[in-house]
Amino acid sequence: MFLEKYIDRFYFDLILDNYEESYLNTLDENNFKKIYELFKSYNFYFIDDIILNYLEIFEMDYDEVKEKLNILKEQLGYNFVYKIGNDMSYLNKILE
Repeated sequence: MFLEKYIDRFYFDLILDNYEESYLNTLDENNFKKIYELFKSYNFYFIDDIILNYLEIFEMDYDEVKEKLNILKEQLGYNFVYKIGNDMSYLNKILE
């Protein structure tokens, strides 16, 4: 399973506990990687936590995720990553 390339073993085991393997096997690695790199480009330091709690974001269209991240950045200000890190519920706006 490709997720092991992106997260450490601890988080991988948690994901296996939280999600059905059949669901995990349906994830598109190319799309996942693009969105993963998007979060990295904004210096999100808690990507593993995002994967664990908001894996559905990595199924979304890349352009839509990028647009919604930019909206969050505008709404929350220059330190938006820090604010999201302290309250990950902001990520629900990406899923809306």
